[in-house]
Amino acid sequence: MIENPTTITAQPGSPFIEVIRDFDATPAQLFRAYSDPELVTRWLGPREIEMRLIEYDARSGGAYRYVHRDTEGNEHGFHGVFHTVTPDERIIQTFEYEGTPDVVSLDSATFEDLGGRTRLRIRSVFPTVEARDAMIASGMEHGIIDSMDRLDELAHGQAEGRPEASRVVVDISMSLDGYVSGPGVDLEHGLGVGGEPLHAWVTDERTPRDAEILRASFADTGAVIMGRRTFDIVDGPNGWNDEVGYGHDQDQAAAPPVFVVTHSLPEKVRLGDRFSFVTDGLDSAVDKARAAAGGKDVVIMGGGTIAHAFLRAGLVDILRIHLAPIILGAGTSLFPEGMPESLRLEPLDSVSTPAAEHLTYRVIK
Repeated sequence: MIENPTTITAQPGSPFIEVIRDFDATPAQLFRAYSDPELVTRWLGPREIEMRLIEYDARSGGAYRYVHRDTEGNEHGFHGVFHTVTPDERIIQTFEYEGTPDVVSLDSATFEDLGGRTRLRIRSVFPTVEARDAMIASGMEHGIIDSMDRLDELAHGQAEGRPEASRVVVDISMSLDGYVSGPGVDLEHGLGVGGEPLHAWVTDERTPRDAEILRASFADTGAVIMGRRTFDIVDGPNGWNDEVGYGHDQDQAAAPPVFVVTHSLPEKVRLGDRFSFVTDGLDSAVDKARAAAGGKDVVIMGGGTIAHAFLRAGLVDILRIHLAPIILGAGTSLFPEGMPESLRLEPLDSVSTPAAEHLTYRVIK
């Protein structure tokens, strides 16, 4: 039962529509549901509608486009531009239904902190009163109420930190020919010989957009899973330190816990307070990581062998690949022989920067 009602106000003779809804979630949780492409597909639109997200770049100057497919197979496209995106506070964007291309509204969504709860206030400004009234006559009330109810369910799950609210995300850099490291991986060459360009988008060639992607991923991560080989490298003499760790140079005081999948415990650990070890399989690692993630993402950061294992086991919800413009020719492949033919992906988002194509897919199970 939905406890928080949705209020829709459309005064006669006015070109405005205002929607107000209170949510049992923080502004940060609600903003994430509003701005994360995968989460948006889980609430935006009536329940009976199938949604296909074409583009969703929720940042100032970014664009979006999605298509709704109704029960009769008819498709309806919508698109717009994000003018202002202030995390956890405000989103201002244009909205255009492609069936009426001459009618563009300006929509604002504000996230008011009510002390652990959030009041979402949406205000739409149409070019004319007639355009506003036509939108109301199209049946928008059903779509708004259903969307707000679905958003409430999604945000409520995040607020409670239920294990099922955490997505399992493989987040990894890869060459054009499918390698996530070069050949000769050892303690001196964590990315293999010649593999450093895979992480150029994080290090020496990082642009402001790359930095934004890195920062958002770090903020969305509640727990990390890695394999034993990756652990040996990051805990080795040339690995992580007080300034560098998960998320590279993000604030390590806020770094999430790391769960290492291994057959046996290491004899000693240099960075002991950061790691927990899981010796009873992949499912157990996901369960433990979800319990620690507090509803945020569980990120499998590597290496390629462990990421492949989770994909093959059907435990991954999101695949995020940072595709570097390099061909390595050899190394550790993310997709070696033996991947199941049934692995299918749905594109959710793509961002292009000079050092990488940042590609996000939903894994269709």
